[in-house]
Amino acid sequence: MNILSKRILSVVATLGALAFSSVHAAVQLSSTRVIFNEKEKSVSINAKNHGTDPFVVQAWIDGESEEMETPFFVTPPLSRFDGGTERSLTITRVGGGMPVDRESYYWLNVLEIPQKKKGASENSLTLATRTRIKLFYRPEAIQKMPRDASLVQWSWQKDGKGCQLAIKNTSVFTVNFSGIDVPGEADGFGRTVVAKPLTTTLLPLAKCPSGATKATAKVVNDYGVVESWAEVAVPAGAEAQARGQ
Repeated sequence: MNILSKRILSVVATLGALAFSSVHAAVQLSSTRVIFNEKEKSVSINAKNHGTDPFVVQAWIDGESEEMETPFFVTPPLSRFDGGTERSLTITRVGGGMPVDRESYYWLNVLEIPQKKKGASENSLTLATRTRIKLFYRPEAIQKMPRDASLVQWSWQKDGKGCQLAIKNTSVFTVNFSGIDVPGEADGFGRTVVAKPLTTTLLPLAKCPSGATKATAKVVNDYGVVESWAEVAVPAGAEAQARGQ
C-alpha cells in the first residue's frame, strides 16, 4: 500500500467517521464474494457509483484478521468515481505462501470517500463508507474435492461453567454461515460465523443443553445465495479442547 493510501486510511480512522456497512454505500460491487482459483493470474469485479456525487475510492486486500500483508493487490488502488461511473477492480496474486491443501480467505475492501461540497462548513463531518466482501483462494489440488453438509460434524461440549457448540469442518472448503438455529439460542445465532477448512470452530452457547439437541444451519454459497441445510442431531461431546483441534 503506498504512502498516500496509508495517509488516507489514517485520517479516516482518526476522524472516527468510518461506516462499515455497505447498506448505504453509493459505490456497490457486482458480487458479494470473489473466487480466485490457483490457475488464474487475476480476477476482476465491477464497482459502480449509483449516486450522483463523486467519490474517491480506495481498494485493498487484507487478511481474515485485517492483517495488511497479503499475496494480493488491487488495481486501481485509488481512483475517482463520478456519479454513474462503473469500472473494474482487478485483483492480482503477487505472492505465495497460501495453503495448497485447503481453501483460504481474505477480504476485499472498498472505501468510498465523499468529496467536500462547495460552500460546506470547515467543521462539517464527512463520512467514509467501507464495503467488505470475502475473497476465497482455491488451490488447484482441491478443485474436484467434495463439499456438502455431510462433511460438517456437530456436537456440544462443556467449557468450564458454560457450554459450546462445536462445528468440525472436515472439508477443505470454508463454510460461511448466515445463521444457525439451535433451541434456546437467540435469533441471529451463528450469523457471519466462518468455519475454516479442517478445523473445529467453537461457539459459546447461552445455556447448556440437557442432552442431545439439534441444529439447522443456513450457509452462503459461492453466488451469495443462502441455502438451508437439513436439521441435524447435535450430541454431547467431550470436554472443550483448544480451538482448531
